[in-house]
Amino acid sequence: MAVWVARVFLGAIFIVAAAAKLADRGGHRRAVAGFGVPRVVAAPAGWALVVAEIGTGLMLLVGPFARGGALAALVMVAGFSTVVVANLARGRRPDCHCFGRLSSAPIGWTTVARNGCLAAVAVFVVSGGQFGWPLSVLALVMVGLWLGPGLRRRWTTRVGAHAPGFALPDRNRHTWTLDTLLASRRPLVVVFSQAGCGACEALLPEVANWQRDIDGRVTVVVVNSGSMGDAVDPYGLRTVLVDERRAVLASYGITATPSAVLIDSDRTLVAAPARGARAIATLVGEALSLSAKPRFTRRHALGRAVGGLASVAVLPGVAAVASACGAGDKSSEPSKPDALEVDGVWLCNQTYALCTSAPCVRSATDSDIAVCDCVVLNGYSMGFKPCDERVPSGTRVVSTFSTDNVNDNFGVMSCPSGTLWANCLDMECEVDPANPAQAHCLCKTETGESKTFGGGCDTARCTTTIWSGATPNLPGTEQYRKGMEQLGQSVDFPKRCAGPPSSTTTGATAPG
Repeated sequence: MAVWVARVFLGAIFIVAAAAKLADRGGHRRAVAGFGVPRVVAAPAGWALVVAEIGTGLMLLVGPFARGGALAALVMVAGFSTVVVANLARGRRPDCHCFGRLSSAPIGWTTVARNGCLAAVAVFVVSGGQFGWPLSVLALVMVGLWLGPGLRRRWTTRVGAHAPGFALPDRNRHTWTLDTLLASRRPLVVVFSQAGCGACEALLPEVANWQRDIDGRVTVVVVNSGSMGDAVDPYGLRTVLVDERRAVLASYGITATPSAVLIDSDRTLVAAPARGARAIATLVGEALSLSAKPRFTRRHALGRAVGGLASVAVLPGVAAVASACGAGDKSSEPSKPDALEVDGVWLCNQTYALCTSAPCVRSATDSDIAVCDCVVLNGYSMGFKPCDERVPSGTRVVSTFSTDNVNDNFGVMSCPSGTLWANCLDMECEVDPANPAQAHCLCKTETGESKTFGGGCDTARCTTTIWSGATPNLPGTEQYRKGMEQLGQSVDFPKRCAGPPSSTTTGATAPG
């Protein structure tokens, strides 16, 4: 009976994995190439893997071939584990895509642990049920190593949990601890950033303003991942800590930057990690509200107790009024959809790649493709693909348009006809495993007049750099404005760069 259960379990795993890959063939092909397989053979290799998984699964489910199927499963798992360990040893973490969109994430030692669990089950079937106890213990240990880190991270970073402690140096080599930052008994906002993150660069001037304007009510600190040399600050930030090993980001479950957490004066995590400029600004507002609440101290404990006794009689009435007001507020606040279509343009609330100011290089293998370094953001963005076609999967995201990272440093630059530019709207991108805030997007090269947020208004750079841009007719711009207005979201287009009059009368643009 135990062998039969193991056979069914293992066979189902392989068949589900194959079916999930078939449902996302494009993602599976990219994942195979990500492991170092040449692109010209990535598709055939991917198909061979799917066929092998289906065959192995069916053999496990058919009695006479069960041991052969288990042996094939053991060989496949061992081979894949070898490839994973080799990539990890070289510092590479490509997307596994082992179960398609059902479970797609960069490889890690948890991948090896999961394979170890499957290998133990396969050995149990091959041996005909022998060595049951040792193999069961091994399988349980592998399950713990596989699922344990993720479960522990979710538990330790949940709302209401005790914030993980840390000790990090600032740029002057002075060490700060979490207790030191909370010594003033004020709420603490920790903003996580990293070098090369365009969205972080756009947010840091605002962080500097917070550190100056709300000092005394809320403590705001920046934790920058990377080397000490990366912690360059042109914005006048007061407190920047350096997390060279990304250990603090990992302990707080931060997988993308910019992100932030709010910690109360008693080291309690008050809110889930906020991702993106708007969510972080909302978190800072929550910190200000928290700082305005009176603290419970022994000095006025007796006064509160007396006041509490006196208010008991009126609590029912207050509760009724509050309930009625709350119901009215909820009914007056319409829920915002995650997908909104406006005249053929889709606004989607999800993770996306933003290439509005991205520099690009021409692909070495395809002259019609440019590879652009874009930033990864979360929120509403515009594209012509429906939202269900833009759903992120593992390290795969789609490049769309928004004005999320626009600030005073941006301007709309017009490049003349004859210059090469990159059209990134609705293009496929891969998140950089070593820098989750950055994505590499494969964009179409175009020649002709264009507009871009990049270049710093220096039109001479139109011919020295391939910029992500858009045609002068600005497709989708008005729909974007209209949709964001319906969603109650602000739209901040930059001003046109100073220079000769453009053939376009508006300063808005929609470079991918």
